[in-house]
Amino acid sequence: MAKFDIVVQKRNNFKGYTGEPPIDEAEYNSRKDEMFDGEAPTWTEVKSEMDNIIDPETLKANAKAKLIAGEPLTEAEADTLVI
Repeated sequence: MAKFDIVVQKRNNFKGYTGEPPIDEAEYNSRKDEMFDGEAPTWTEVKSEMDNIIDPETLKANAKAKLIAGEPLTEAEADTLVI
């Protein structure tokens, strides 16, 4: 699943889209009115949330390194090991 999808599907007013997710602000702005009922988030908001998503393999590697070093895990790191 694309990071864009993860971010926008959390929004109550998200209706969906067809094709590929937008890759930049211009493409997003040209399609956002079709994707949302009412007020759509700005590209800056969406991009910021996408940038904060860490892929599962990175989380798993971080968790393993912390376990070996005896450091506490974040909830997200623990979830990658238990789920």
